[in-house]
Amino acid sequence: MNLKFLLICITLTGTSLFTSIASAKDYAIEIILFANKDGLQQNAEQINFNHIIPAPNNGLDLDSANNDSQWQAIPKEDYILNNVAEKLKRSSNYRILKHFAWRQPVVEKQDSQAISIKAGRDFTSQYPEHAYRQVEFSDTASNRSRSSKVLELDGTINIVITRYIHLYSDLVYRLPRTIPTGIGDALNRGQALVDYSIQSHRRMRSRELHYIDHPLVGILIEATPIEEGN
Repeated sequence: MNLKFLLICITLTGTSLFTSIASAKDYAIEIILFANKDGLQQNAEQINFNHIIPAPNNGLDLDSANNDSQWQAIPKEDYILNNVAEKLKRSSNYRILKHFAWRQPVVEKQDSQAISIKAGRDFTSQYPEHAYRQVEFSDTASNRSRSSKVLELDGTINIVITRYIHLYSDLVYRLPRTIPTGIGDALNRGQALVDYSIQSHRRMRSRELHYIDHPLVGILIEATPIEEGN
């Protein structure tokens, strides 16, 4: 990643002193997920072709959350990271996959609600085997299952708010790769869709823009306490 560029983004958003979690009832969470176009060239790990990872499907769809839910989508006009998103859009090195925000309560991990992440290009028609392959492992029987669509980015992000703010990501990023000579493809395709697991945990403070680095997908996140009455 171009750390200089990201540091400029963080500087432009500004920071403030840590606000006590106990003083806020709800928090606004804003996240930008973006692909690093040069990530594979910078990633030295071996590529495992035909590697399929089932993504968790137990997340809440913010677009369809009912009014009774304590997790609610925030309108785009209320986003605070639009200037950062614009800088990413102007860069030839990055591509925004999803920019979204929601409101949620202060909550312990056992009471938290994972948010569904489905973003990027749709590969369903080109690689249908990723949609219907039998699950090979699971956290629980209900947490991971087959998916009807094969999207570039799939999975969940869970925000837990206690003394600190904790981000847990459980994502699968999918990318077409050219098949090396000698590795056959049953459908005579010149490319294979490779799945990469992006699992992370970050402890954060409020009102600070945090960057979770990965060779392929970056996460920018800021959590802001919502004043009573808002």
